[in-house]
Amino acid sequence: MTVYNYIAFRLLAPPFLLTQTQVGLVFGLYLVGGLSSAAMGELATRLGRRRVLWIGWAMMLAGLAATLAENLAAVIIGVGLVTIGFFGAHSVASSWVGLRAETARAQASSLYLLFYYLGSSVVGTLGGVFYQRAGWLGVAGLVGFLALVGLVVALFLARVAPPRWMMAR
Repeated sequence: MTVYNYIAFRLLAPPFLLTQTQVGLVFGLYLVGGLSSAAMGELATRLGRRRVLWIGWAMMLAGLAATLAENLAAVIIGVGLVTIGFFGAHSVASSWVGLRAETARAQASSLYLLFYYLGSSVVGTLGGVFYQRAGWLGVAGLVGFLALVGLVVALFLARVAPPRWMMAR
């Protein structure tokens, strides 16, 4: 969410100097997120969540790196990769929470969503502070750090055994 909140400022400024209409078209990439959720969900079903979750985070990091370029095509591709990676990782993680919970599955899913929206609000606000202090590099650094944390957690989860109730099947 933070990337979409602040990428417009980057694209309106030099060296891009896009119009607001042109910047608005970039938000069409959001549609790719819906498709990536379904695709990553399907991949996670076939290969297992533990083998797929890290892919979303890695895509986000690659996309963020691309948004640092001075080339408009690279920036747009980067935003697309961030979108695909984010929606894919979110899809896998949100479906995994209910499966990993041994009890109170609905509450576990509810807590996931609470922290998802709370985190989006906090990071979205922090993104403004980072943008004000360091421009797009600050926003990309903030989001990149959080994506790196997500990647580390995903790699850790790849080594965690499934709950006992899943192994009993």
